[in-house]
Amino acid sequence: MEKITLDAMQNFIVDNELTDSIAISLHPESFDELVLDYLDANGLLLQRPFEILGIEILQDVTGFVARNEVKLLGVA
Repeated sequence: MEKITLDAMQNFIVDNELTDSIAISLHPESFDELVLDYLDANGLLLQRPFEILGIEILQDVTGFVARNEVKLLGVA
């Protein structure tokens, strides 16, 4: 993804027909930018866990996800 925004993430989820059996992991900077975009669009309200269209969005803590990259994780 060129830049991870709320609109781009929603399009990615719909285009790839993701279900709640998948979570998305993002680089910490990409995650922070997405959260700020989400807060701006939703009047400073953030749900926990952080989800977009029912897909959980996680911040990568492993250091393996590059900035502006989306990593799909299977959810048990």
